[in-house]
Amino acid sequence: MAKVKEVWVRFNSTEDFFENEERLFSLLDEAPGDSIVRVYDASTKGCKKLSSRSFNETQISILADAFGKDNVKFQERKVKAERNKPYTRPIIRQIIPCNHDMYAVVRDSDGGECKYRVLLYALCSDGEVYPLFFDDWYGVCLSADALFCADRYELEGGEVYSPEGGKQE
Repeated sequence: MAKVKEVWVRFNSTEDFFENEERLFSLLDEAPGDSIVRVYDASTKGCKKLSSRSFNETQISILADAFGKDNVKFQERKVKAERNKPYTRPIIRQIIPCNHDMYAVVRDSDGGECKYRVLLYALCSDGEVYPLFFDDWYGVCLSADALFCADRYELEGGEVYSPEGGKQE
């Protein structure tokens, strides 16, 4: 299973990002690395991947000093890589509310676990139903993240399900 390293920088608004864009890019140029850089806009709950930039996660304090410790986050997540099978993102056809207490359990880079509440299910063009969970940094996850980020799903009563479907023993 491959790992993706991401550095997230949060701004309060699009205007806030544009005011700090040059400063951000110059700081990113100081410590290029192998981490993908993503910018999160808290006002629209949107994110943007800065495809022309990378960052060295060991230098995260540079960004934290410039934009605030609470506005900078490093994440390393597992991604299932199937080399021979091209992945096409399914199109969401219908959103279904989650009417029970279900949580996505995600392991962080330190080995700990975080639980995120499942809010919705997405019925997609591939015929699958994906649980969509909410994270206060990213907002509602993408349908691909529902499979590749979550290690398992848990119901409030203790039942555990794998991301690929089916009950775990």
